[in-house]
Amino acid sequence: MKKITIQTYANIALIKYWGKRDKKLFLPTKSSLSISLPYLKTSTTISESNTDKIVGINTGIQNVKKFLNLFRKIYQIKKNFKIETTNNFPTAAGLASSASGFAAIAKGLNKFCNLNLSNKELSILARYGSGSATRSIQQGFVLWNKGDYNDGSDSYAFQIFDQNFWPEFCIIIVIINSDQKNISSRQAMQITVNTCSFYKNWIHKSEKRIPKMLQAIKTKDFTTVGKLAELDCLQMHKCMKNSFPAINYWQKQTLQIIDFVKNLRKQKIHCYFTIDAGPNVKIICLKKDRAKIINNLLNICNSSQIMFN
Repeated sequence: MKKITIQTYANIALIKYWGKRDKKLFLPTKSSLSISLPYLKTSTTISESNTDKIVGINTGIQNVKKFLNLFRKIYQIKKNFKIETTNNFPTAAGLASSASGFAAIAKGLNKFCNLNLSNKELSILARYGSGSATRSIQQGFVLWNKGDYNDGSDSYAFQIFDQNFWPEFCIIIVIINSDQKNISSRQAMQITVNTCSFYKNWIHKSEKRIPKMLQAIKTKDFTTVGKLAELDCLQMHKCMKNSFPAINYWQKQTLQIIDFVKNLRKQKIHCYFTIDAGPNVKIICLKKDRAKIINNLLNICNSSQIMFN
């Protein structure tokens, strides 16, 4: 029996995606920019089946089935599939498991069905499963252009710098809670879009950060990258907390790690934080400071809570 196995990686947005202007086509309200994390891996095996079978995904099964139906419709495919997925990191806990998950399914279906899709086409396809999956098709620093067309044909992600461009750039993951979130990103972001009075203001400010972030990455200006990422994160979460009902994924230890990062900066250890839709914190640093930061983290965290490249 034919089987295809694909491995993809989660990505962490340095300039965030939070909200859709078109829920059916997964078109974002703004552009976003991310970096892939090769130590957060999704492995997906695809084979043919009499009926669609989803194995190893304990959340979002219906979303996968909808994605398969759409895939068949777009590419005139008459097969059913068995999708077997494993992650080496917590699922649905704010660590971009849907991004790597749907990117893997899109790439796997492309290979299984011999479609020979380009990275642009794969990015658009993955977007139908999860918006952030559009950025997990490629590695390194990736920009998802929000696009302007109503059909979504210009809303896709592309690599701006590959995974070898800035080897000193590191992200340390601090896992505060690996449990599934009580409200999905998909649901939470639309609550924010619909109810936060200053959401559009964040959109405007965040879009203006993208060219600054691109220039900072190009010149390897770590301080500017860190400041922009941290500011964008804080403003996004402010929007979430000022939605109705209020959305707050942070926990006590989330705040503790935020204070930890700020205190390290006072000690001239250069690091910044970013947080997605969950309690878990990503610490942005340079490789020369990574060991020192981790050693300090071990005073307030267990080693099992820490993941890094």
